[in-house]
Amino acid sequence: MSFLVILLGLIVTATWLKDVDRFDDAWFSRYQRALRSLAARNLESAKAQNLAGLAAVYGGLLIVVLMLQWFVAGRLYGLATMALHLLLLLVAMDRTQPGRLVREFLRSWNAGDREGCVDYLKHELNLDSPPSALDGAAIVKQFKRLLAYRSFERMFMMYTLYLVLGPSGVVIGYVSYQLRTDLREEGDRECADSVGRLISLLEWIPLRLLALTFSLVGDFSRCFAQLRRQAWLGNAQLSNSELLAGWASCALSEAEAPCNADAPLVDADCAAGFDDAAMALEVRELQGLVERSQLVWLVSVALLTLIGI
Repeated sequence: MSFLVILLGLIVTATWLKDVDRFDDAWFSRYQRALRSLAARNLESAKAQNLAGLAAVYGGLLIVVLMLQWFVAGRLYGLATMALHLLLLLVAMDRTQPGRLVREFLRSWNAGDREGCVDYLKHELNLDSPPSALDGAAIVKQFKRLLAYRSFERMFMMYTLYLVLGPSGVVIGYVSYQLRTDLREEGDRECADSVGRLISLLEWIPLRLLALTFSLVGDFSRCFAQLRRQAWLGNAQLSNSELLAGWASCALSEAEAPCNADAPLVDADCAAGFDDAAMALEVRELQGLVERSQLVWLVSVALLTLIGI
């Protein structure tokens, strides 16, 4: 059933729901603030308050999901259970289609609206310190990093958690990512760091599996060599999003263009236009890499299902 649920989730998100924000995550912010406040009400220690609050946020949703699973078990020949799993996966994968993120970014980029691109990085992709609107290369670099990681956390990670832990794993992943974002926005760095450490632990193996997939669907020798050098790096040295962006860059054989002193001079406006087009092409290539990797993971899940793992 796992393969069928994931396949249905991909079909629904890629067709019927590809151009809409399917679920509003604002409810989670209200939920987590209420639960954390309630759990910490009678505790004096700040550390105990934080631990109790986080446990309540995770535990509350896990209990609800376990109760729903028990309620629908065996109903409608298993269709009710499949529908529940699919709904949870769709909620966790909300707004993760790489194609939609790329289209909206390139709409501003191709129109020359660099301010619009910077706003997109801030509001849609939650970038705390966006680059200057005058630095087009930095804007594209940040977008590619966030696109790769966003696709990983809300798509590839959810596949893995669902396969390993079922709906409970999806809930843990969804709560962790939403909670980290909310806590950072609220300025609660201590709790955000605690959740971040849990996320780093959960991501360790799936992140490297995705890098291996990048190798298979891209430049194998460059990406795999980079993966071997960085496989054991901790999050303190490079963030997971930076690691993933580096592996994706190697898989796409991206490199800085060599300087050629003998090259003929070209009109500055034409050169800028070429650079813009080239950077837009890099974004498209990253989108293609993510989509090819998604297909590899889907086939792998199908094979694992067939052999009964």
